[in-house]
Amino acid sequence: MKTVVRYFAEQYLGDGTLARMLGCGRVAQKSFTGGRTTAIMTPFGKIILPQLQVTMDGKRRVNITRPLLGVEKWKRIPSITIRYFGLMGALAPLRVVNKFLELFAGFRVSLMAIVRSIRSSAKSIKLGVDPDETNIFEADGTGIPVHNSGKRGKELKILAQRKANSGIRIAGMAIGGYKQGWEDIFAPLKKALAKFKEIFLVTDGDTSPLDGLSGIKVILQRCLFHIGHELKYTLWEDNVKRGSELWNTLMARILDTTSLRRIRENPEVCDKVIAVKKVQLTKIIQLCERKDLKHSSAFLSNAKDDIFTGIENRIGGGTTSLLERVMRTINQRINVAQWSAVSALAVATIRGAYYYNGYQV
Repeated sequence: MKTVVRYFAEQYLGDGTLARMLGCGRVAQKSFTGGRTTAIMTPFGKIILPQLQVTMDGKRRVNITRPLLGVEKWKRIPSITIRYFGLMGALAPLRVVNKFLELFAGFRVSLMAIVRSIRSSAKSIKLGVDPDETNIFEADGTGIPVHNSGKRGKELKILAQRKANSGIRIAGMAIGGYKQGWEDIFAPLKKALAKFKEIFLVTDGDTSPLDGLSGIKVILQRCLFHIGHELKYTLWEDNVKRGSELWNTLMARILDTTSLRRIRENPEVCDKVIAVKKVQLTKIIQLCERKDLKHSSAFLSNAKDDIFTGIENRIGGGTTSLLERVMRTINQRINVAQWSAVSALAVATIRGAYYYNGYQV
């Protein structure tokens, strides 16, 4: 490594590259063989390099080893190594990271070096709205365990944008209390969102994301997966025994009502199918009312206006949220250790960008 650094120093000195790097008119060699050294942490372990010195315009003496390698002054770990450690730490636990470092490079790193690298790497990742993709968005939150967050923990909020060629990309993330803090995601995105004539937003029924979208025309769609999933909870609240005849009847009817795949293949009968589905939903609500299932009837009554919005507006493939899988992917790392809110958001940002936005080191 020492020989390589000296070779490039001599080459750059001879062809004028070094003078342009340092921003001066003339560079002369001072010492390429001195005893002073500098230590740099690389993905392959710590290396010790000689401090190569030159003089600028015959006056000022400077060390050029770090500039030659693109390493910042006074930093033990250069930015490229930080990005390596940040990505590895976000994708795998510390023990796994250190095991692979030992196998391939013969050294280990501390927990705080990994945590600091994760935080630093996350700051360089810019999430946002892509104007070349669709105007279909998904918003959802998931509880995560973080330090000093009380019994319920905090909620990780995710805004995703559907891609034109299927799949999603992460547009924004934030951590805060339940059903609050969506303004932190939407505030920096409003200008980009305003470029769309309207946006189509799929949620699990939580309308709190709308608090951050004032001034933007939003078409709201309830995630069809969550309709049946949420009904199980409201039936439990109404003391309906799971597996009973009434429970099976209601679940069978609601799953049939929210099954809309056939419409995509036959758009010409879309309106008629929706009319039939709305009648089915009305009958389910009436059955809940007759059986005095207050929680279930209230839930379905509140949801009915937003269940078929996506199909009515001919937005194919936008009636079921894909964020459930995203949140499981992100939580695989957050659930392994104890995190502060800042570190947890950094881990989520790196994992989201890596798996869905094409982030690489």
